[in-house]
Amino acid sequence: MIGLTLIRSIKLGWQNFWRNRWLSLVTVIILILTLFLISLVGSLKIVADQTFDSVKEKVDFSIYFEPSAEKNEITEIKNRFEEMNEVKLVKHITPQEALKDFREEHKNNEAIIEALEALEDNPLGSVLVVRGNDLNDYEAISQIAQSNEYEDIIQTNENDFEDNKTLISRLSSITSNINHFGLILIVVFATISFLVIFNTIRITIYSYRSEIGIMKLVGASNNFVRAPFIIESILYALVSSIISVILLYSLINSLEPFLNNFFTGYNLNIVNYFNNNFLLVFGFLVLVSIFLCVVSSIVAVRRYLRV
Repeated sequence: MIGLTLIRSIKLGWQNFWRNRWLSLVTVIILILTLFLISLVGSLKIVADQTFDSVKEKVDFSIYFEPSAEKNEITEIKNRFEEMNEVKLVKHITPQEALKDFREEHKNNEAIIEALEALEDNPLGSVLVVRGNDLNDYEAISQIAQSNEYEDIIQTNENDFEDNKTLISRLSSITSNINHFGLILIVVFATISFLVIFNTIRITIYSYRSEIGIMKLVGASNNFVRAPFIIESILYALVSSIISVILLYSLINSLEPFLNNFFTGYNLNIVNYFNNNFLLVFGFLVLVSIFLCVVSSIVAVRRYLRV
């Protein structure tokens, strides 16, 4: 009996969906816009978060030593940093490695290369590259590097992590603005979707008001009357979710080459992220759309259940 009732409800729900196909089309389009906006805001946040994490991985603090600094002095400072809880990694670059890197970096500058060739000795000293666990940890690292006890052997304390830190700050601000503005748009479109679905169901119910009244008079339960309209709203949700996912993947596939070119060196792979989380993304969109549709249909049909 329950199975027959369910089949009948699905059949009636599909008939309502198809008979009012122009209203259904408008409803689905509004839902698609809402779901696509939600997924787009989520995608922008993923891009910002991945860029944020990649930049953080590139932030470090370089300490340049005088060429006269003794190996044991450099080792002492290196060990001190390695013992700090704030430090994630310490890399020692020898004078020879520093010179090789310098030559590679300036290989197209003939004046610099000729100047190096004219020197008998290596003008560069050792370098310690210190990477902290967090951006806030660099304050403690900087204090040690700038302490008076090392002023005779440390040539310069270059805060070259500041540029990346500034970029991170900007990305954080952009992410925050995206979240706030996106949330406002989502609320607006969700409200519009609710009202459109509500009125679509109301129009459908109005065309069946006589049949609903007869069913109620002969003893039909509220759930029996309500079911076809809920099925109709679920159809809106499923169709709009499928189309939204297709549009989202098409957009991501089109934009990923441009994003990778723009964020060169930051290893963004948005398509791979969505491939690995497809069920989560699709499931979330389906749940959101079903929630909007079912709630609006229940509210719309409620007044017609009183006979």
